[in-house]
Amino acid sequence: MTRPRSNPNAPADTQRDVEDRFIENWAAIAALWGVNRSIGRIHAALYLAKAPMHAEAIRDRLLISHGNVSTSIRDLLAWGVIRKVHLTGERKAHYEAEQDPWTWFHECIRERRRREVVPVLEALNQVAAEAKRAAKGTRGAAKSELNEAHARIDRFARFSHEFVDLIDVFLAVGAGKMGKVFRSVARWMPKDRS
Repeated sequence: MTRPRSNPNAPADTQRDVEDRFIENWAAIAALWGVNRSIGRIHAALYLAKAPMHAEAIRDRLLISHGNVSTSIRDLLAWGVIRKVHLTGERKAHYEAEQDPWTWFHECIRERRRREVVPVLEALNQVAAEAKRAAKGTRGAAKSELNEAHARIDRFARFSHEFVDLIDVFLAVGAGKMGKVFRSVARWMPKDRS
């Protein structure tokens, strides 16, 4: 854990304070996405680092266990948001983070689609098919209720597939181009500051 601040709302007075606050904010964002806070903290520390870091340096910087660092690095490598680099004359593996936020966001979306979205869509399709089959085998009010449930499930499944289509467009176009599109659209959209 980073050093505790006596007043977390006080202005940062050192480079370390600024970094610590950024790292903790990144960890909070990671937690909102359902990602372990340690993974977020390590990713943020590597993003801020002026040079690639080895696992022990990460552990010492963030005051977390060796096992936690190893597991988190393995996850970050699998997500494609950090990479292993070998420095001349060094035996230890070093790691660096992708510096373009659109690129790592793109990789995160690709990985989340693969790991989380596709399995949920498959399960949703199965439920829709089961509701349709169940409705065929019943009569009367039960059939009407099952048909209505199937219609609602099917409507949600179609929406989910349309949403995945948007994700696929983002992934196909690429982070750089899609980032430009999002920034252009954002300039014209009204800002809700509530």
